[in-house]
Amino acid sequence: MIGYLAGTLTTLAFAPQLLKALKTKSTKDISLLMLLCSTTGMTLWLYHGLLIKDMALVLANSVSVALASTLLVYKLKRDHFELNRDTASTNDGTIGL
Repeated sequence: MIGYLAGTLTTLAFAPQLLKALKTKSTKDISLLMLLCSTTGMTLWLYHGLLIKDMALVLANSVSVALASTLLVYKLKRDHFELNRDTASTNDGTIGL
């Protein structure tokens, strides 16, 4: 029972951040390193849960990985790919001296 409660709270922790990022279309205040570490850790917990057949770990981390991965992809798309696209479109090919 404690595992399901802990998993629910941990999983729900990412939902408000994801919803805010989607609503504001901004992820600039979210740390990329935190997202990478969190998503990797959750994926490892999910794998561990599958290995030991712990349904609480599997359920909680399945949803957590989905939420965190969505936020991670959205951040990479918004902050990295669009930044590179904007930089490329403003580059006129001249060399400043």
